[in-house]
Amino acid sequence: PSYLTKTSSSLALNVYTAVHNPITLNGRKRLCQGVLNHIDTRSLLKEIASPIVSIHGDNATLVRALHATEFLNGRRSCPSIPQALRGGNRTSIVIMQGGHELFQEKKD
Repeated sequence: PSYLTKTSSSLALNVYTAVHNPITLNGRKRLCQGVLNHIDTRSLLKEIASPIVSIHGDNATLVRALHATEFLNGRRSCPSIPQALRGGNRTSIVIMQGGHELFQEKKD
């Protein structure tokens, strides 16, 4: 079952907002503006010499799991996080059941 079928939306919002977030409203606006004015850096991902671990919810609508394939272009795909963390140009994509807020939805 999905998180919101077991938890009311008001409780989910209360849990989400109860966690201290040091980003001010102005900071959030600047982050959004930065996203809107971004430069496409996907071609640079293959040059990152460190592992990339990308965790996605299969029901996320904000950042869909299919977008994770961009992290694989020019990189070594690893089926597990421990394999990716061995270093170098490795990527592990983990897709879990859930939405965008996986750490809230999958606490257990």
